[in-house]
Amino acid sequence: MSNHIENQIKERIVTFVHELDVLVRRSTLEALKSVLDGGSSTPARRGPGRPRGGGSAVGGNVTSAIVEHVRSNDGQTVGEIAAAVRAAPKLVKKAIIQLLGSGALKKTGQKRGTRYHIGSGTPAPAAVKKGKRGKRKGKKARKAKAA
Repeated sequence: MSNHIENQIKERIVTFVHELDVLVRRSTLEALKSVLDGGSSTPARRGPGRPRGGGSAVGGNVTSAIVEHVRSNDGQTVGEIAAAVRAAPKLVKKAIIQLLGSGALKKTGQKRGTRYHIGSGTPAPAAVKKGKRGKRKGKKARKAKAA
């Protein structure tokens, strides 16, 4: 009894594999024909990187609204400024970074305690990055120095 069922299962698997093989071959031939006829079987690829447009430039009306708000309400956070000018916090943060670079705004505090104030109008000096102070010296360097 189990032999009969096993044979039926094997027969169905064999027919399924055969039908699948025929379909794959037919699909491959159709794709090859369309490529040879000048068509493309895959959609055109985009180049690397982000799409053009909508880049880092922030709208002038948002930046001017931020400056006016901070001028009348000194010491505001990003969230408070975003709520006041009715703009997305990410957009406001991007505009504030540009305003800090141009000197229109200055900031005090760090992280969640950061507050923004009206700047002097002159760009802030570039921050000095902390780096390695000197070359690391290992065992071999110490031995060479001692000798």
